[in-house]
Amino acid sequence: MTPSSLDTASHPKPLFEVHIEQDVRIEMTDGVGLYADLYRPRGAGERLPTILIRTPYSKAPYRSVNNAEMKRAVAHMFGGQGFNVVVQDVRGLFRSEGTFHVAADEAKDGYDTVDWIASQPWSNGKVGGYGCSALGISQVVMATRQPPALKAILPQAAGGAMRNRPGDILVSGVPEIGWALEWFRNYGNRRSQVPEKINYHEFLQSLPLSDMNERSGGSPNDWPDWVTREPDDQWWHQINCFDESSRPNVPALFVDSWYNVSVNETLDLFNAFEKQSTTEQARRNQYVIISPTGHCQSELTETPFIVGERDVGDIRLDYWSIYLRWFDHWLRDGDGDIEMPRIQYYLMGANCWKSADSWPLPETRFVPYYLSSGGNANTSNGDGTLSTAMASGPADRYHYDPTDPTPSAESIRGRGDGSAADQRDVDLRPDRLVYTTEPLRSGVEVTGPLRAVLYVSSSARDTDFIVMLSDVYPDGRVFNLQKGVARARYREAYIAKARHLEDYRDPSLLTPGKIYRIEVNMEATGNWFGPGHRIRVQVASSCFPHYARNLNTGGNNATETATAVAENTLYHDYHYPSHIILPIVP
Repeated sequence: MTPSSLDTASHPKPLFEVHIEQDVRIEMTDGVGLYADLYRPRGAGERLPTILIRTPYSKAPYRSVNNAEMKRAVAHMFGGQGFNVVVQDVRGLFRSEGTFHVAADEAKDGYDTVDWIASQPWSNGKVGGYGCSALGISQVVMATRQPPALKAILPQAAGGAMRNRPGDILVSGVPEIGWALEWFRNYGNRRSQVPEKINYHEFLQSLPLSDMNERSGGSPNDWPDWVTREPDDQWWHQINCFDESSRPNVPALFVDSWYNVSVNETLDLFNAFEKQSTTEQARRNQYVIISPTGHCQSELTETPFIVGERDVGDIRLDYWSIYLRWFDHWLRDGDGDIEMPRIQYYLMGANCWKSADSWPLPETRFVPYYLSSGGNANTSNGDGTLSTAMASGPADRYHYDPTDPTPSAESIRGRGDGSAADQRDVDLRPDRLVYTTEPLRSGVEVTGPLRAVLYVSSSARDTDFIVMLSDVYPDGRVFNLQKGVARARYREAYIAKARHLEDYRDPSLLTPGKIYRIEVNMEATGNWFGPGHRIRVQVASSCFPHYARNLNTGGNNATETATAVAENTLYHDYHYPSHIILPIVP
């Protein structure tokens, strides 16, 4: 993003001058000191509500009111509107004491910090949480401890708090390495040092996965554990996560974006907080806003907005007024429910904001679209079709070679995996099956969770299947909407709708040539396929480097260097009706 797209012009004008007290030590119950900066508005009153921001990215950049990034200027913004703001370095990073482990201490340290804030003479006893990604995850897991003074949270891009997708790093048991190695090296290392730069796209092609951080000169961090441990390893129990046993008790405004990697989990959190909160008031006051941007970019104001390479129109929403009204209500007034739409989402393609009361959207029909071909669906020049009518045809076959994996178009085009990129080049690879509808006569809204059911066989003992949904424009451009991955050895967990990593127990290798049913969780989207557009589904066995490669040997994909070429077959006939299930909104 250019600096101009991240300026603070849309922030409300400050009402108060803000004084910063730097490096205040807050002692946790185990004696470890976490350091925070305290922002206090002058002349706003003696006892004020407080907004807490807990960050692994250093509290220091928040101090500059001229910081180009709005996410770092928010401490001054909230302070200028009459809130105390506490920005804290998490345990073991920057000034804070202790040892840093990803998502291991967020719940108890968050609880202790809220408790400390409420006891201060400048506090009115009410605290709200704010922040995106790791900062959002911190709020969600903190809420499971029910700190008495925590009265509202505003977690953004916090789907990685869910037990089945910890830290956004594991999806369906497969590591997302396209961004994760860079994150561990730059932000998750215990020395709080930025290491020497490397070409990540080139380096990720090396093997093995397990020692990439060490080989790249990175400082010690948790990378080896996160990429080598099996999903059902007891080690994962130390990670703070949200699951069906969690009992929050706080109103929450979730914010996320269609091109974020875990938007479906954010929507799951919205439903879970509504169902599992311990008071009626908390259950009634769960809200979500979904924009069409990439990770932690919802508040950007460029018009028209280009997400990667896709123009999604005028996406502006008065976020800062919404956020201030949210915290004003819960941290100052706190009486009664807040009035706002339960769900606000941007419908891409139609390029407009819409609202609803529940998720999935009311009256959604989950419609199967069947994959079919004459046996030659390889590339977009093949004969693959997609239709609501079940058809029978010969199976499609392709070779997947881990040494030449099907690439992520977003990565090779320099757009990152959290954005839209034209898929036409990748759709010409013979190791990608392509199924497309006829041009639509009338528009179709597809908004909701996505799932694919494939009937497959392989010559390998294990392999992956990646399914992507795309919008084909009348001029031929092909923009990705969502994708999902399934590792064949975990197929039983997918069919059982696994909600925890431990549900991936007893992985089972394939019998070469045998046909299996594979289900693929494809996240969620909100897209209008206009007249003349076509709906496309692409199937491959890698999306590199977004997902770590399956080496096809049936062994440990993190520690091995040996690979095998797999011949993978996709069946689509009356006995094996491979299909994608689309949420059609009438």
